[in-house]
Amino acid sequence: MAYDTDTIARMPRGRHWQDWVNLVLAVWLFISPWIISFGATSGTSGYDAYGSYGAGGGAAAAPAASAAAWNAWIFGVIVFLVALSALGRMRPWQEWINLLIGIWLFVAPWVLGFTGLPGASWDHWIVGALIFIFAVWSLGAGRPATLAGGDVPPRA
Repeated sequence: MAYDTDTIARMPRGRHWQDWVNLVLAVWLFISPWIISFGATSGTSGYDAYGSYGAGGGAAAAPAASAAAWNAWIFGVIVFLVALSALGRMRPWQEWINLLIGIWLFVAPWVLGFTGLPGASWDHWIVGALIFIFAVWSLGAGRPATLAGGDVPPRA
């Protein structure tokens, strides 16, 4: 079944609370490397050779922590900008971008090799899954509703 892009574009923004949630998720994703201390393990503290705070495990954990942090920062900004643009006027490309970002965030721990950092991995898995689910939800809301008479809403 095809999505009606005109219906998505005409929907009032107040009905898409998912964009507000994505905005919050983006802020969380951006600050999560500092809050969760990606790469930190018990008994370690201070800055490592890579400039990351608490990257326990020495040189082996630092590149993984750095990859996780940079991924969170970059995609936090992208999700924020997409959500902000969707709050102004929704276009289907915004939801498709979020769909792809959600998939990327979910697979990033394996692709970038930071599955050994549980905080960073779970952060990416949860945020990625939520962004993906909200994108699918928003795209599903854009399908034309069949009215009692079998008509679809008129195009503006």
